[in-house]
Amino acid sequence: MTALTAAGAILLITAGAAHAARPPAHRAVLRAHRLVPPNWPPFVAAVTACAELLVGATVLFVLVTASTSRVAVAAQGVLYCAFAGYATVLRTRRPGMPCGCFGAERVSWAVVFRAVVLAAGTAGYGVLGPVPDRWPCVAAGVVLAMANHLIPAWRGIVVGKPGREG
Repeated sequence: MTALTAAGAILLITAGAAHAARPPAHRAVLRAHRLVPPNWPPFVAAVTACAELLVGATVLFVLVTASTSRVAVAAQGVLYCAFAGYATVLRTRRPGMPCGCFGAERVSWAVVFRAVVLAAGTAGYGVLGPVPDRWPCVAAGVVLAMANHLIPAWRGIVVGKPGREG
């Protein structure tokens, strides 16, 4: 559970940084989704980027310090549940659209499944609390985040190949 929670926090920080670095692109993706009212994308984009950065960084801090704060962990679980719900609706209504997570990644059931798994892992960590030897688990979370998403996305940017299909 700790590894999934760490992976989820790292992915939130990475997505939040990408969204904060390119707000016009994030707003454009939200407009293309057509799931929020037409005048909401600027607000939703700003709130999403801030929430991803704040929650991800706070959860990573909780994991590293073995803090007993469960508020941040609960917030991460709720955020991933919201992402899973949004991705489910998007996949059902507009199946070829980019999900908005990491560049060109298309919304797929794998995107939904990833959000559900990260929500469940985070919930498990929230219930069970920190493990006594958390460093291998946090390291495993880094490996999961890198292997699952960050390396394929980075490779697409650097090598010039399309982003990973979620």
